[in-house]
Amino acid sequence: MKNFLHLSLIYILLTSLMLTSLGCVTRLATPAGVPDIPVGKYDNLIEEKSRKIQIYDGLYNKLTVESTWLDSAVTEASLSHNARLQQWNELKYKEEKAKVISKHAESTEFFVSFYSPERKHNDLSNNKTLWKIFLDVNGQRYEGKATKVKLLFSEIQVLYPYHNRWSTPYVVSFPVATTLVENKPATLTFTGAVSSTQLQF
Repeated sequence: MKNFLHLSLIYILLTSLMLTSLGCVTRLATPAGVPDIPVGKYDNLIEEKSRKIQIYDGLYNKLTVESTWLDSAVTEASLSHNARLQQWNELKYKEEKAKVISKHAESTEFFVSFYSPERKHNDLSNNKTLWKIFLDVNGQRYEGKATKVKLLFSEIQVLYPYHNRWSTPYVVSFPVATTLVENKPATLTFTGAVSSTQLQF
C-alpha cells in the first residue's frame, strides 16, 4: 500500500512538472522592441475582424467562406504575435513591419479560408478561376486577386484559429490603400457559376 501511495505521489509530481513546463513553452515573452499585444487580445481582434458564411443546398454544403480583414490593427497584432512565436529580434520585427506598411500603402488585404466540396471549384488563385471577388467600400468597387498561402497548416492556424484542414487558405488583395478604406462598412463578394455570397464587414 505504501509503495502504491509513493508511486502515486511521484506520478502526480511528475505530471505537475510536465504541465508547468508545457505552460512555460506556450507563454513566450514578447521580444524587446516589439509592441506587447497579449494573445487574448489578438484572438479577440481576429474574432472581431472576421466574418463567416455557409451556403447549403438542402443538407449539402456547397460553400464555406471565412475571412479576416487585415487592416492596420490586425496587421500590428499579427506582427507582434509572429514576433513572440518566432522570437524575432527588434531588427527583424522592423523589417517585417516595413514590408507590410509598403504593401498596404497600395493595397487592402483579406485572409480567406475557403471550402468547397468540389476540388475543381476551389481555385481562387487560378488564372482561369470560376470566381470573381469584389470589395465594395466608400461607394467604390474593387476587384481582388487571390494568392494561395504557402505556410504549414499549424502556422496558419496559430494566426487564424478558425482555419481547418478541409479549407484552402488565401490572401485576397484589392488595389486600394488600407488607410483609405479601413474602419468603414465594406462588403466582400464572391461570385461565380457555382454560387454567390457576401460577407459584411
